[in-house]
Amino acid sequence: MLKTIFKKKVNEDKLANVLTNSMLHAMEVGFPDISELINNDRDFVVKPNISPKDYDRFMLILFVGNLKIMEKRLEKEQSDRIKELLIDKFSNLYELKPSQTKEYIKSYSTFMSRVNYPSKNMLYAMSKCVFHKYNLASYQEEYFKDMNTPNPKFLKRLNKIVENFIWDWDYFLSKYNFVS
Repeated sequence: MLKTIFKKKVNEDKLANVLTNSMLHAMEVGFPDISELINNDRDFVVKPNISPKDYDRFMLILFVGNLKIMEKRLEKEQSDRIKELLIDKFSNLYELKPSQTKEYIKSYSTFMSRVNYPSKNMLYAMSKCVFHKYNLASYQEEYFKDMNTPNPKFLKRLNKIVENFIWDWDYFLSKYNFVS
């Protein structure tokens, strides 16, 4: 009981700013390392040559995946408000209309569900989406290339990379209370 009384308060707009800015910063600073890890993965027979600046798809995957995780961790009304704020900020960042951003979210969300079926694990969905959106199947050995599926060893390493970009709601909710 006392823990909830002494939690710090954060408003939803500030949270949306922090989440958007931290994701952008992580992409600008971290994606060169991610592209290098993928490009030099030992399970590719041909180097994919993902550019260190080609993080837009990766960021969209992380954005959509984190929104889906957030929806499961927060109350619906709160999640909806924060999602709208995040969509507005993400739209401004990419100079899109919020309706366009919502279409991207819907498209990527549907794609994630399809490539991850029947699993409901969002981390796996995000990793498989990275695999497919960057067309990594064509760089694998023939067996996995023909099946258009990621080598499980590569997918496991990709899961570890993507896991670092999932917002830690357990930690956040243990430290903060939302205020509208």
